[in-house]
Amino acid sequence: MKAGGSYHSPLRASQAAATRDRIVVACLALMRQGADLTYASVAAEAGVQERTVYRHFPKKEDLEAAVWDWIIRNHTHGDFAARDEEQLIAAMRKSFAGFDAVAPLIQAMLHSPQGLVVRRSQQPARRAMFQACVDSVAPGAPPEVRDRAAAALQVLYSAASWDLLRSFWDMDAADAADTIGLGIRCLLSGLRMETGPKTTSDHTTPHSTRRRP
Repeated sequence: MKAGGSYHSPLRASQAAATRDRIVVACLALMRQGADLTYASVAAEAGVQERTVYRHFPKKEDLEAAVWDWIIRNHTHGDFAARDEEQLIAAMRKSFAGFDAVAPLIQAMLHSPQGLVVRRSQQPARRAMFQACVDSVAPGAPPEVRDRAAAALQVLYSAASWDLLRSFWDMDAADAADTIGLGIRCLLSGLRMETGPKTTSDHTTPHSTRRRP
């Protein structure tokens, strides 16, 4: 112990982290069962005292945020490092496979206010990823076109789109990824054609090429 300082025990910190993880895993089990997350139910599922749950998560919002953060870190492609079409589609496939593995949890997150808070906290990184993918095919696009195209990419590559295809089209992760991949390729291909350099043929009209009788 340092003089005048607080004692830091690596063992105690490790035990505290393990207890937090145990509590979060208990929350996930309850959510899979469709049960409500109360301090009493979480404590019973985790095999700890209720005051232990309160000590680690003083507010229910703290508990929910930890759950959503765990889901995002373990079952989504959370690094947002894609910078072109192929990287984006590969990341989307990985995310959709993760969504399928814990579908009830992802669907609950989509309809949870705290889940929205956690997802919004990632938005700067998401936005940068989608904008970079737009820049890879249309570096000279006007700012408004760039933002609209990036926003459209986010609509396609999202848990909401995965959920729609799963719930209304009975698609598994692979089918949903093929569908969204098609949409991403079409969007970026169209953007490339729309913003790329024009050729002479692009400006030729049927009237100008018609022979006179």
